[in-house]
Amino acid sequence: MKRVVIKVGSNVLTREDGKLDITRISSITDQIAALRASGCEVILVTSGAVASGRGELKVGAGLDGVEQRQLFSAVGQVKLVNLYYDLFREFHIHVGQVLTTKENFLSKEAYENQRSCMEVMLRSGVLPIVNENDTVSITELMFTDNDELSGLIAGMLHADTLVLLTDVDGLYDGDPSIPGSSLIRVVTPEMDPASFVSEVKSSNGRGGMVSKCRTGKKIASEGIRVIIARGTRDNVLTDILLGNADIPHTEFPPVIGGIVLDEPETIDNKDIEKTKAASGRVAALSDAQRCDLLLDIAASIERETPALLEANMEDLCRMDSRNPLYDRLKLTPERLSGIASDMRKVASLPSPLGRTLLERVLPNGLELKRISVPFGVIGVIYEARPNVTFDVVSLCIKSGNACVLKGGKDADNSNRAAINLIGEALKRHGVPREAATLLPSTHEAASRLLGAVDLVDVCIPRGGRKLINYVRDNAKVPVIETGVGVVNTYFDAAGDLMKGIRIVQNAKTRRVSVCNALDCLIIHRSRLSDLPALAAPLAGKEVPGLKTTACPVTIYADDEAYRALDGKYPAEYLFHAKDEHFGTEFMDYILAVKTVGSLDEALSHIARFGSGHSEAIVTEDPQAAERFRNEVDAACVYVNAPTSFTDGGEFGMGAEIGISTQKLGPRGPMALEELTTYKWLIHGEGQVR
Repeated sequence: MKRVVIKVGSNVLTREDGKLDITRISSITDQIAALRASGCEVILVTSGAVASGRGELKVGAGLDGVEQRQLFSAVGQVKLVNLYYDLFREFHIHVGQVLTTKENFLSKEAYENQRSCMEVMLRSGVLPIVNENDTVSITELMFTDNDELSGLIAGMLHADTLVLLTDVDGLYDGDPSIPGSSLIRVVTPEMDPASFVSEVKSSNGRGGMVSKCRTGKKIASEGIRVIIARGTRDNVLTDILLGNADIPHTEFPPVIGGIVLDEPETIDNKDIEKTKAASGRVAALSDAQRCDLLLDIAASIERETPALLEANMEDLCRMDSRNPLYDRLKLTPERLSGIASDMRKVASLPSPLGRTLLERVLPNGLELKRISVPFGVIGVIYEARPNVTFDVVSLCIKSGNACVLKGGKDADNSNRAAINLIGEALKRHGVPREAATLLPSTHEAASRLLGAVDLVDVCIPRGGRKLINYVRDNAKVPVIETGVGVVNTYFDAAGDLMKGIRIVQNAKTRRVSVCNALDCLIIHRSRLSDLPALAAPLAGKEVPGLKTTACPVTIYADDEAYRALDGKYPAEYLFHAKDEHFGTEFMDYILAVKTVGSLDEALSHIARFGSGHSEAIVTEDPQAAERFRNEVDAACVYVNAPTSFTDGGEFGMGAEIGISTQKLGPRGPMALEELTTYKWLIHGEGQVR
């Protein structure tokens, strides 16, 4: 079910004389009722109370601006909500009024109270109608306008879409009243329409197009689709949100994990239904047949390397080469050769299916056996990593599963070239191409996948915090959560310096954009004199036996570590750390450094800032190593080795579908075994209970 926040501006709700436009409000309620009937959850943020009150009263002299607003709001809010109540009652829709203030968003307790209230209303089928409580707001703590309020509500309730209804079709590249001005259909993050959007505000409201632009960009950056449209246009909501017509409007596509998604499009669930149907064919293959299929795909990768590189170059040309994600997106002949090699490795592994996990005979003679079987259909949502397409397909086929993939826009050409190659191989082996389906790289596709109940058996997100949170918060299918990799390495009082130098450099600079890369070096206070040596390779200095770092690492050090490095590490790459640098997954040539006075302090820091992914200690003290192993709560815990080894291939799994940081179910690198479930087989001889 989609969740939509609809903000209606004063100029949509009122006539020229300032009184409420009953006909227009009735039309909007009709459309909201249609949206709810289609399965949407709707939250209405409405202006109009002040304008309604102003239209009812003739205020005498002696009232200042604040007093007038309070009076108009007190009178107008009653009339406005009563009108909504009567109109929605015709559709048997209950409404509930939510009056809020900016103070309620500044207090955690108040914030959670109003969020909980609206969630209860939605679960109970009640339509929340939200407005600022102008009767008690003071100027200093007022919302800028209801555009700001609606954005905060959309973020609070994890909406899919925010619609801002105004009295024009959207944002224009000039004054809409001047001939030649063009409607801006899509606003991407790099655009700055505020530079040419008019500052003029509506006559009845406090907002304007600059405000809507500001709200649109901010909320889209939180992964929520934002639409600005003309609220006075007939059927504007149903036409845009239900796809009945292509009418003029401006859209801010959502951004998830740094990836700008395409404009939403309708995804036919028949694609996923075909994958569900094909899953039975994959499960019916023998292990030998699955191996032959994977070997065929591996050979195709090597044979079609030029075509795969050409498609990948189209993606690379759209990304700044200085972006740390560029390396994750990039394919090379060597990397494609490695992908083919990994696929052959997966093919050679023992089958995870049909294994007897438990066997027993009950006192009544019933024979019980628990065996491993495929899930059926695995869904995976991932970002700019085209190798994931091949990894997922190889692991799913080997484990008897079909798969539905939703990649990011940045890697779309690469992913499509890969899935076409895979589809041809499937076809050659008598397996429907739909056994490996790639959905469009859109927000709508992600929503459909996450809502494909009874079609997708489990969904696995691979990406940054925003993507993982989005999947967890919006999925209606089961999710195996692959957590963010905030990785720490503790250099103990008894740490070996040469081991530390090699481990820190490898963990930080081998590949900075991957989840097992080092984010924070924790160092014992007694070893601060060794910190310059530990950091030397990170500055690009040559160290015997080590590969020179490709790019100098920027270090954010606490005060003690900063003093130890000051004058011994390049000043242009050394800065004082702030609180936010600890607990951040940098995915870049950036490292935080924290000084501690004991193992206890190091363990406390990891417990507070780690993400449960991978943690390491460098020490020659067996007792410290044992405590670290036992007390650190992470999927992978290392002693005298870099966290860069957290990888399915390195663990002998051939490849990985992700690294789970959750505790219910799989944990750490997930491969073949983690893509199976089990069923019970019971054999009897006529026993009855």
